[in-house]
Amino acid sequence: MKKPFAIISSLIALIYGIQAHADKPALVRAPSAAPASIVKLHGIPTFQVDGRPFFILGAQCDIWRSTHQDAQTLAFFDGFRDMNATTVSVGIPWSKTEPKRDEYDFTFLDWFIKQAQSRGLKLIVNLFNSDVCGKVQEGVGDSVYPQYAPDYILKNPDDYTRITLPYPYKYDAAGPPMCPNDPRTLDREKKLVLKTVQHLKATDGHRTVIMIQLDNEFYYQQWEKERPPDEKSIRCRCHFCDEKWAAGKWKDGEDFMFHSFATYVRSITDAVAGTYDIPVYLNSPWWPPYVVPIFLDNCPHLSLVGIDGIFAVREPNVLTTSQLSRNIPFAAENPTEQPETRLNLDILPYYTLVGQQGIGNLLWECHQPFTVVEDAAARRRYQTALYPLKNAMQPIADARGTDNLVGWYTVRSVAPNLSVDASGNFLPGKADGKIVTAQHIFLREGANSRKVETESFEVTLGVAHLNISGSASGIAVLTKPGEIVLAIPKGKVTITGVAKVTAEDGKYDGATWISAGEVHPAQIGNAFVLDITESKVIRVKF
Repeated sequence: MKKPFAIISSLIALIYGIQAHADKPALVRAPSAAPASIVKLHGIPTFQVDGRPFFILGAQCDIWRSTHQDAQTLAFFDGFRDMNATTVSVGIPWSKTEPKRDEYDFTFLDWFIKQAQSRGLKLIVNLFNSDVCGKVQEGVGDSVYPQYAPDYILKNPDDYTRITLPYPYKYDAAGPPMCPNDPRTLDREKKLVLKTVQHLKATDGHRTVIMIQLDNEFYYQQWEKERPPDEKSIRCRCHFCDEKWAAGKWKDGEDFMFHSFATYVRSITDAVAGTYDIPVYLNSPWWPPYVVPIFLDNCPHLSLVGIDGIFAVREPNVLTTSQLSRNIPFAAENPTEQPETRLNLDILPYYTLVGQQGIGNLLWECHQPFTVVEDAAARRRYQTALYPLKNAMQPIADARGTDNLVGWYTVRSVAPNLSVDASGNFLPGKADGKIVTAQHIFLREGANSRKVETESFEVTLGVAHLNISGSASGIAVLTKPGEIVLAIPKGKVTITGVAKVTAEDGKYDGATWISAGEVHPAQIGNAFVLDITESKVIRVKF
């Protein structure tokens, strides 16, 4: 509960438009916006916010930094706003919203919503509840931070059962997580999630929160020592699980555990669906591909399984192998401590949106020194890459799945056995000093794709022929006869086959074009040349 002084201060802030307390801002109630949803445009799953196509582009703030809600957390919000992000995501530990049984306080969550709302960002809320990477907290003893499950759960093991492993297997000391087959824990978590979405329904009139992740990396086996030789054989041995195991037929312990988690998730997502219209998803930390349909086929109100650990665009990867059943491509966490993620910062969003026809791509912005926020060069690259995608969402989304879109991105091969510096950047390889040993362009033209080995390539949109060079990634859309929109961070576009070309720099607000002024292509014979040296959205008419 807020103290009277805080309530009065919040009211003053609302009346005068002044934030009285930067650390505990008040939410501003607005007329209810349209719900976020996933629809299909030309057969392509498309995320929509306020009735418009919306690309999820940005980063998740690591839980250790975000939960302090301090200057470093604000720097994360400011940094990704400045990098042209559309969305950020944060973890909300259960212990912060229900510190005591049946005493709910959403001040902690509201602080994040206000930070996103005031910066024009949308927010994905990751509910770190009963299972976070196989843990209930980070650290042990006096060094626990953050704590996920609340004290009343953890200090009453007879009432709320944690996964019991057979000898000699042991989880990391901060684990194991809560057992999904204990109905008492399910009852408490379901009540928490319902209280959370009821709070959002009552207070988040701007619909700043566009999606919810339920728990984090279910059954991610964080072992105390080396990994067991046969993880699939291991399951929880509490009396709830023994009874369920005996009552059914299971392939192995892993299959049993994932089906148990799926039953748990179904109960929660079914309840949310009857309470608040918001997409709910899970994230996969390198699950075997067969696990994804276990959740999707058993949980009709689960929107998708997002995929963690995408740091390169080589195929196949965990994202491509996980598009099973009704799953929707979403790169939920691209870990920034991985050097290949940093190498591919400018490529990963185009790979997900064009190559995978997905709904978005989030970095996992980890701790120093591996952040993007605190790396000036990485910030510029990500900022440059996101600008065209953020400012041309409607025409790009409208054209995906049709012959009216051409998109491309660079696929890089990296030298093996590379070391990294303190910032997570590649150091030269031992053999030839090269980091990137080979690369090619993946080119998508409507429903077709091809590999381009040369530095430049030719495409056709309508009657216009385009030669594109010097571009690591980009998109060209035929918005209507005689009009092309170029969303390109950098490159040279030579247009032939038309008698005249005019061009404007600008951006889209939904389907509305906002011009920033004319661009004058050079004319060389019958060709018109646009030399794009900084990230642009350019509308070309011919």
